[in-house]
Amino acid sequence: MIVRSAVEAAALTSGVAEHFWDVVTPLPGQPSILYLYIDQGWRPLVNPNQVTHDEVQEAFAFGQQVIGVYDSTSNTIQAVIVNK
Repeated sequence: MIVRSAVEAAALTSGVAEHFWDVVTPLPGQPSILYLYIDQGWRPLVNPNQVTHDEVQEAFAFGQQVIGVYDSTSNTIQAVIVNK
């Protein structure tokens, strides 16, 4: 029997974010979530740090490109790249 780890099973994909949705004040007990709309779907980044919040908001405000790298199995964002 072959057992694969979650890292081996991950299929990373990247795409340009067209929109973002930032839950900066979540409901009590819920995590902060930054959603990026990539490849016709909303992809979540759970508990992003403040720098990520600020950089994504600034990038969209100034028309800069935001690229999200996400796991196509779980749809969760693994990395955010801002082209300035």
